[in-house]
Amino acid sequence: MVFDALEALLVLGLPVFTISWYLFRRLHLQGDVRADGSYRTIKSDLKILKKQKHSTTDFFHKNWMKFGGGFYGVSAVVTLLLIEAGEVWQLVFHFPGFEALLAQGIGALLVDLIINQVQNIVAAALWFLHWGGGGSALVWIAAAYGAYYFGLRMASRSIEQWMNVVRSRFSG
Repeated sequence: MVFDALEALLVLGLPVFTISWYLFRRLHLQGDVRADGSYRTIKSDLKILKKQKHSTTDFFHKNWMKFGGGFYGVSAVVTLLLIEAGEVWQLVFHFPGFEALLAQGIGALLVDLIINQVQNIVAAALWFLHWGGGGSALVWIAAAYGAYYFGLRMASRSIEQWMNVVRSRFSG
């Protein structure tokens, strides 16, 4: 159980925290989400933001909103990124050769790529089933939610402000 929790925090929690922090810090700086608000206020601001259908070129923001925004969206985006990164790693370091890739023709390769992409998107949408199947699924969900909430809260202040808080706690 302890190792499941540690793995969940490192593999899923850390990326969820990082992307949550990035997204919410950006939204705070743009004034789209109130930095001084309660969790309920932030959720309300997100609902308004979703209805506005902001057009953005930011990869994380765009995909986060496609997956519904909020906790679920961050977890789905992280899952999709990690699945895709794993597949790229597999292709680069275990390259089967062009002959194997094109054995059934370029059309079959393209169809396989499209099917694989759809499977990855479905796996990302069902991220809670992808991670820690079986009895440890709740550990993975809790790790992801804790990381999301911590990232959301950390984003409300700049790094300098947090450093000042830490300094004041330990200097006084």
